[in-house]
Amino acid sequence: MHLAKLSLIARLDSFLTNCLCVLISWLVSASIWILGLLSLLDLASRIFAYGEGWADLSWAELAFMMIFALLLWRHFRYCRYFAISVLKGMRRLIFFQGILAGGGLAVAGFITGVEQQLGTSLDLPAIAIDPVTELAQFGLTLLALYLAAPVRNVSGSRSPSFPHVEPAFTTAEKDVTA
Repeated sequence: MHLAKLSLIARLDSFLTNCLCVLISWLVSASIWILGLLSLLDLASRIFAYGEGWADLSWAELAFMMIFALLLWRHFRYCRYFAISVLKGMRRLIFFQGILAGGGLAVAGFITGVEQQLGTSLDLPAIAIDPVTELAQFGLTLLALYLAAPVRNVSGSRSPSFPHVEPAFTTAEKDVTA
């Protein structure tokens, strides 16, 4: 079936719609990236808040850093296994952290909206410094790092395969095993 050719105005309208969709998509991606970078930088500044170095760390922060290092090692090991470059692996990690930060901002916005509707105040800055909130932030950061690791090869190239190797027996071993 032959479609009628679009008029100039319809083609311009279609082009403008496509440009706006690409722009919005780019802005959303850039926002997620910026949120991811800022959340990781904020996390580092919260851990070393007093400038005392290693003496500044609590047991929870030390445990978080060890688990973070293990999950980061896991992430890059999976990236290498699935033949994903280090840059793409870092982009994936920052993207997942940005999604986590965006979810946190959405929850904070929801709480603020509920506060305004009820006419009460939950004092979000005081909640943000609460130790339970800090542990939850550590846990969610570790969850995002865990989920950021690739689980399959997306690019279409094959993952490293290992050939099936048959055991080689000598004639004496064949007589014994038979």
